[in-house]
Amino acid sequence: MGGTLQSLIFTTNQTLIFGACEFLLALISLSPSPTFVPLVLLLTVLRIHGMRIAYRSTRVLDLMCSWVAVTAGASLARYSSATNAVSSSSQAFTAVAVMSAITYVLAIIPFYVDIRLHRKFKTTWAQVTFLPVVWATTWALVSHLSPVGRLLNWSPVSSSHPFAWVLPYTGPMGIDWAVGACAALSSEVAAAWLMGTDDDEHPVQLSTLSNEAQSNKRSRSLLALGILLVALALPSLHVSLPARTDTILDTSPLGVACALPPFGKGRPSLGDFIAETKKLTSQAKVVLWPESAVEFGSQGEREAAFEELRKDIQKSVIGVAFEEFVPQDSSNPSGSRMRRNGLALVHEGQKKGEEVIQYYKRNLVPFTESFSAIPSTEPPTIYNFELGPPKWATRSEWSSTPNHTRPVTITSSICLDFAFSSAFSSLDSRPALILAPARTWDPTISLAMWEQAKSRANEIGSMVLWCDGGSTGVSGVGGGGISEIMQLGSGSWTRTISLQFPFDQRRTVYAVAGDFGVLVLLVAIMGGGSAFRHLPALSGSLSGSRSVLQAVPLFRRLFPDRRRDQENLIDVAVPGERQSLLH
Repeated sequence: MGGTLQSLIFTTNQTLIFGACEFLLALISLSPSPTFVPLVLLLTVLRIHGMRIAYRSTRVLDLMCSWVAVTAGASLARYSSATNAVSSSSQAFTAVAVMSAITYVLAIIPFYVDIRLHRKFKTTWAQVTFLPVVWATTWALVSHLSPVGRLLNWSPVSSSHPFAWVLPYTGPMGIDWAVGACAALSSEVAAAWLMGTDDDEHPVQLSTLSNEAQSNKRSRSLLALGILLVALALPSLHVSLPARTDTILDTSPLGVACALPPFGKGRPSLGDFIAETKKLTSQAKVVLWPESAVEFGSQGEREAAFEELRKDIQKSVIGVAFEEFVPQDSSNPSGSRMRRNGLALVHEGQKKGEEVIQYYKRNLVPFTESFSAIPSTEPPTIYNFELGPPKWATRSEWSSTPNHTRPVTITSSICLDFAFSSAFSSLDSRPALILAPARTWDPTISLAMWEQAKSRANEIGSMVLWCDGGSTGVSGVGGGGISEIMQLGSGSWTRTISLQFPFDQRRTVYAVAGDFGVLVLLVAIMGGGSAFRHLPALSGSLSGSRSVLQAVPLFRRLFPDRRRDQENLIDVAVPGERQSLLH
């Protein structure tokens, strides 16, 4: 069967088969919320295809066909989410096609760099792990430069893969490295299988290196990479449960709520949100309004609304997400005015004008908001909320402090800001809760942003209260062992969560090190191949594993056989080719 596939793919219908595979894999993997396994399969095919055409005279044409195939698949995957954002279907498809075409070019850069440079490294381990490092670095740079952060990245955001636990340590770069490592490993194995024949007694060499020792080194490096990936996946087998809410010994039960009044004949008014909030404060100590829930024309109007809200909210803190109009030029108050999205924290102990304006939106949605709103440059801050005891606990049992309260540190961000992994890099301590008002236009976009918000919360070891005011938006609580969507569309809800007590305010490894620190770690891992030469025990173990794996036909082709003359797949009567499929 190997010979049949080799003839079918590499001599007869190469461009058609690679293009079809890339189109289908792009269609299922490049939605607004990319998933791990389909993305790895897409990268595997792209790497094999890239290595195959790298030295062909027709490489430009083949690359253009691949570009069209992936762009078409990605455009269809994202088309439905764009139709609700623009006025016509043709404009929607054009917009997603342009974005998909650009992201394909960015995704190809790591493969090009890998093909050109990986042989310059002296160790086979560095050659094998070079692509994962370049892949993770590329998307880290893109996310810092892109106006939409990580939203268009070829990076899995769902936590339904075995590497999600590394987020507090490596952030999204660690996930991207795992994607690149899995793709590098699977492309090597797939290439070895494709280059094989039906006769298992005649294995085919994957590498062009004539020295068997060098080929053995590469096989050991691939095996070591596989073992490392398995080891990194093992902690995911441990099920992380949320903390109990029926005890106050080591946890602080906290009721949270999202105020989403029914739409009725139009968007809810200020009075609707105040009435809905007063219903929720009996069960929740933190109530959040969705993004741009209300509009204020002036500071006086805003303060009057907050004064009305404070009349009967008991001891709860209300996160009021508002939209206000401010002068475009602060030196000319009578000039043109633009919108600004903000979040204020309101509670009953404040007086008029004392409300905490905790945050203004920093990243605006391109075109939709960028021409009519003003972005902020101020980073998020932390607010200390004094949480009183639940109804079933006495004040002395709850806290020994004079006011018998426990501090709950709260920070916030708004919608698109969560697409940036640096959203909370300015914080000096770990917040217990992140308030996340949002307003999206499509359920797939809402799910994508919900996943981004959960990732940001897990990266800094916190929990997020996500409140989406879109007609088809999802709302819920994530982080701390919880990933629960509570509502789709309008409809208020409450949820009791538990916070660690005493709360550990130390920042996570990723929050301290940032992307640069993670990059140093990944480069160190790539340079760690020289250590294997000083580990005879590991070498002997790998040799034993080699014998076992050679009993499996699929893996047997990864190891050379000195008894046979080796075959070079890429030299199949195609002018201009001068290397094997991958090496």
